[in-house]
Parts: sequence; structure tokens; C-alpha cells
Amino acid sequence: MSRKSERLVNLTIALLATKRYLTKAEIFKNVSGYSGDAEAKDRMFERDKDDLRSLGITIELGSFDPLFEDEAGYRIKPESYALQLKNLDATSIALLSKAGKMWREAALGQSAQSGLRKLRSVGINSDLESVIELTTSSQSAPEQLSDLIEAITSRQVITFEYLNKDLASEVRKVNPYRLSNSLGYWYLIAWDLEKLALRTFRLDRFISSVKLSGRNNSFEVDVELLNSHDLEQIGENSDAVLLVRKGKAPALRNEGVISEHDSEWDRVNLQYQSSKQILRELLWAGDNVIILEPEELRNKLITSLKEVIAHHV
Repeated sequence: MSRKSERLVNLTIALLATKRYLTKAEIFKNVSGYSGDAEAKDRMFERDKDDLRSLGITIELGSFDPLFEDEAGYRIKPESYALQLKNLDATSIALLSKAGKMWREAALGQSAQSGLRKLRSVGINSDLESVIELTTSSQSAPEQLSDLIEAITSRQVITFEYLNKDLASEVRKVNPYRLSNSLGYWYLIAWDLEKLALRTFRLDRFISSVKLSGRNNSFEVDVELLNSHDLEQIGENSDAVLLVRKGKAPALRNEGVISEHDSEWDRVNLQYQSSKQILRELLWAGDNVIILEPEELRNKLITSLKEVIAHHV
């Protein structure tokens, strides 16, 4: 990573983690990478702001107290930074997963940690957890992902071992059509050559590597069938209405429609296919999420919490 790239990452982390606006002086003193005289630092900072904005990152300008003429400061709200992962192709998702891993490593790195420690030492509170959480909506890339991308791109038949619904291992041979990611889980949509039907496979249930076979362009993707399959999946979704604490639970935010509720909470309307998946995200979010609807999902969450408590008593 170049010095400039590292400085941009450190600046982004500091502006995301801070609980209040940071002045230029505080940024220059605590964010690694700013050097030279005051004019040089100022020019460097202005270029960095332009670079971040060109990447679609919104930097807010404000002051500590609007009733007084305090020095202007800067921050990035986590909710404005959250990334929507819908309508992305397989290659884009893979690249984002790699980027998410690098971001997490940078947030936990010595340079970023040093900057946040400096901010805390002068009484500026920061929330590193919210910064790291921005990557949890896209889990680390499964080891089979690169082979699946290659197979989809080259349109080659693949075989792999898979855990079926009875948790028994079986060999599947398919024409891979599309990859998708939902609530942190990876899925492969493919034409099953044995069952002669379109099937959806969860990548965390693959128990072997993916073996490519046959020539390139050995099959054609049935786009009409694939689109109808997607529509069927959507039709089976359930609706949930949540209250999500501002800046928290990015995985849930990325899947829903967000609206303002009050100064502490946002209202998130989302659809989900599997109650097990969404319960996992809800449990992970802890007291940062409240379920308004449906009651059935709320009851399942309460039951899951009771089971967790019972196992630890």
C-alpha cells in the first residue's frame, strides 16, 4: 500500500470512528501521514478530501456547538458510508470481499490504532467497533469462489461435494449460472445435470474444492429460466420491520430500505428468505436491533436468546 493510500485509509477510519467533528489541527496531529509545514499539510488534506469524495464518500463539515462559532470540523457518518451490495456481478462481489478484508486489516492495523489512541488520549471518543462492522455484511470469500467465477465466465461444467438438507455428503455436477450474496452468505445458482432443474447452493455447505471439466462455452445460460428463478425466490421472501440503532448492524441495513425513526434509531424494512439466516444477524447485532414485525420472528429471537442463556447458566 502506498503512503498516500495508507493516509487515505487512516483518515477515513478516523473520520468514521470519531464521535464528533475533528478539526484540521486534530487530524494533522493524530492521523498518520500528514507531514511538512502547515501549508503543505493543508494542501495534502484538501487533495485527500477531493479523492475521498470522488470515491463517493460523503465528508460532513460541522462544528462542536452550533450556538457558538467553534472551528469547523469533519466527520463521516457510518450510515452514509454503508455500501449497497445489490445488483453486483460475481467479479464485483469477489473484489469487494477482498477489499473488505483489506479494510478490516487496515482498521486493526498499528497505524490506524495509533491514531485512534491519540484521539482518545485527548478526550475525543471513538467507536472502532462501528468501523470494523462495516465489513461484516460480506463474509470473507470462500475458497471455492475464484474457481466458481472462472467456471461461470468460461461456462464450464463443475463438480463438487455438497452437504444436502439431511447433512449427508453427495457429489453434484452442475452448469454454474450465477453467484449472489445475501446477509453475508454466498450462493451459487446452477443447472443440476442430474436433477435436470435449477438449484441454489450455499457455498458454506461445499465440503470440497470445485473441479472444472469439459471445454469452454460447453453450455448456454438460460437467462429466462434464471430470471424466473430469481423472481420465485423473491416471491418466497418474508417481510420484517426493524428498528436499528444509527450506525450499527450494516449487514441488515444493506438488505433493507432505511427511513428515519428518531435521533437514535432508524426504521429498516427488509425481506428475508431464511429465518435462520436473519436470526443469526439479529443475534449478532444484539441490543442494536429491535423487531417490530413480524411477531413470529420476534418470538423465535426470544427463544434463541433463552437457549443461549440456558447453555451458559
